[in-house]
Amino acid sequence: MEPTHRRDLLKHLMAGLAAAGIPFSSANSQAPVTRKVIVAGAGIGGLCCAYELMRRGHEVTVLESAGRAGGHILTVRDRLADGLYADAGAEHFYRPGYDLLWQYLDEFHLPVVFYPRRDNMVRYLGGKPYTEAMLADRGVLKKFALNRKETDYLVSHPWAEFSQLYYGPYLDSFQNEYRPFDAGLNHLDRLSVTAFLEKQGASAAAIRFLGGEKSALHAIWFCAIKKHRGMHQFERRVFRIKGGNQALTDAFAAKLGDRLRLASPVTAIEHGNSGVTVHYNESGRPEKMDADYLVNCLPMVALRKIPVTPDWPESRRYIVRNLPYDSYGRAILQSRTRFWEKDGVSPNLEFESAELSSVWRMADEVDTPRGLLIGTAPIGSAEKALAAFRKYYPGRSEDIEQSLAVDWTHDPWASCCLPVSYAPGELAKFWPEVIQPCGRIHFAGVYADNLTFGMEAAVRSAHRVAEAIHQA
Repeated sequence: MEPTHRRDLLKHLMAGLAAAGIPFSSANSQAPVTRKVIVAGAGIGGLCCAYELMRRGHEVTVLESAGRAGGHILTVRDRLADGLYADAGAEHFYRPGYDLLWQYLDEFHLPVVFYPRRDNMVRYLGGKPYTEAMLADRGVLKKFALNRKETDYLVSHPWAEFSQLYYGPYLDSFQNEYRPFDAGLNHLDRLSVTAFLEKQGASAAAIRFLGGEKSALHAIWFCAIKKHRGMHQFERRVFRIKGGNQALTDAFAAKLGDRLRLASPVTAIEHGNSGVTVHYNESGRPEKMDADYLVNCLPMVALRKIPVTPDWPESRRYIVRNLPYDSYGRAILQSRTRFWEKDGVSPNLEFESAELSSVWRMADEVDTPRGLLIGTAPIGSAEKALAAFRKYYPGRSEDIEQSLAVDWTHDPWASCCLPVSYAPGELAKFWPEVIQPCGRIHFAGVYADNLTFGMEAAVRSAHRVAEAIHQA
């Protein structure tokens, strides 16, 4: 039976959607009918949706293109010494903010450890390193040519929350987190963040640090959702699964058993009023399967390569073709010692480098004198990431013995990570259409939530779709 706390959270989610006028199901007062459902994609969203459908009594098949389940949740162990491991994709969670995810961690009895990933962060700005204390020092801030208002704010607020100086006054305008266009701020969708900051009187320095070409309305709505859910805008206390986050997707996969078919990429989709037919390859052989519903958990960049008959309606076609994503690689740096401790240097660093934009410590609980750092390597090169680390690391005792990279940008099935904010004027083209079904095809995954980041978005959308199909 579904745990009460998860059911209550689901009711809250559905109530929010209903209040927003977003259809998610057809009320059914009779006993639910067993449905045959195909789930395309075995990332955390697809696995969770299939699991929820399965335990509601429906017949589920998951088709996954790759030879492994998990999507962007991947724990790397190969070539690492002494039992070290690294989460090369989704890498942390916290509370509040990951409420559904925590319930699965409890249900599957997965041990969680505190992750000092954001402790004592050092940021490189203009090529120079700055500690958190330095970025709250009025004398240091003055050198950035910030205005008085900005300096006063940063003296008492973390650097990572700098944007809230300008976004904060607008957050309470969003009374319903699913209705961004009811806040009376639609004119901000015509402005980029840079243009918005200019109108707010931000300094040139603040615009350099905070600006961008994404929609100001989308950026502010994103922050408003966090506040609505009781989250910090920048959460310092983060966690991960002991032994690697892949334990969660492995647990889902184990529950699904032979309902999960690996190495089975979808090649074509046919859909109509009464059901769907999905064509796929299984071990190189063409196959097809009929079902009542299809749940697409593939990223849009993968879905746009698959022929769909009849073609998507124009509004959906625009989303499939244009949903913006980011993509990057992960660099994994194994060292002979935890040299940063000898140097008295924080290993949690943010750089201004295309080769390595950030790095942090990993797997501290493993009993070994060796150390492990992992970071974001935008161009996906282990060699260039290591060179960048050595260029910027401020200590003297660095003893990295090998560097590895997981280059998601070239992954044939999971090349994209998180959706990014829309450009000015685009929000209404995506929201709320992006989370609504298209006939017998539903959509789940990180992109199919209003707060499009992290594993929580994937499981929230999975719950929404599972319940909608169950009640249809």
